[in-house]
Amino acid sequence: MPVFNVFEQTNVRRKKNKPFSEGATAGVAKISSRGGKSREELKTLGERNGWTQRELTMREIRQQMSADEVVWHEVFNKENFDKAVERDAVAKERKDINAQWDARKLWMDHTKPTPEQAEAILAALERFKQTYPQFIQSRAENEIILLGLRDKNMAVTFENLVESFEDCAMKGLVHLNPSAIALGSQTDVSGDELLHHQNFHKLILPQQRMSETDRLSANEFYEQNKEILADRRTPPIIQARNAKAASTAAHFQQADRGTAKSGSTSVTEYSQEQHGVPPSSEKYSFQRLINSLSAEDFARRVKEDAQFAAAIDKLNNGNK
Repeated sequence: MPVFNVFEQTNVRRKKNKPFSEGATAGVAKISSRGGKSREELKTLGERNGWTQRELTMREIRQQMSADEVVWHEVFNKENFDKAVERDAVAKERKDINAQWDARKLWMDHTKPTPEQAEAILAALERFKQTYPQFIQSRAENEIILLGLRDKNMAVTFENLVESFEDCAMKGLVHLNPSAIALGSQTDVSGDELLHHQNFHKLILPQQRMSETDRLSANEFYEQNKEILADRRTPPIIQARNAKAASTAAHFQQADRGTAKSGSTSVTEYSQEQHGVPPSSEKYSFQRLINSLSAEDFARRVKEDAQFAAAIDKLNNGNK
């Protein structure tokens, strides 16, 4: 039995939907023509895959069936196919009607919004204000977009606010501020002035209101956030200076440990260091031998004379 919904939602910018009987399968994602397959080809395909006439659900049709299987049921299981589509359409319509009734109860104060609903409504209004800075909130006439939602039993959501705003703007019923989005010097246009405004198409588009942070220069932003953004790394020149100071302190500490004092006399014993290339020897004769050798002779002597090589190794190891 047809159900008449006295609170049916309408949209003046769109054509009214056709009755169910004229386009029942319009919302079925995979339904199309037979995809080039004849009735006999579909029948053969169904027999091969074991497709049978049975009750269907829209969940199966949308998510579990291939396009060929959907077309097979549309042709050979039409009664069950149409019932599934009809049940889905009725369920969707019932869901929409229930949502409209719930919204109407809130608008008529028959029920009070829950804390979650109230928070969602405030969030939708704030998002709309931020997205449409050209909308003059202080004008009482602009309440018309809320009245439009109330008259159509629509909940206060961001999407519904945008739809109502666009409907009212197309009729010239809202007051907008072109200067708020740099579209001229005018601060309040409505009616025919709005509809014939040279930038009308831009005036009804969503914008992005500049935040207080966006208005700051780089220096101003840094000053406000320097505790977070400040670079606390030690500069390389300071690191080198600190390393040099630490090395000097360690040297004097080591020298102090090796210093013997007697009255005004101090004697510091430093560890012995070998100098020179090739290494030098404290034995005069051996050092003279080393100095008399060219680099080529020295390398050959080290390679061929094991005793000489051992003596050189001993020098390199600090005569230990």
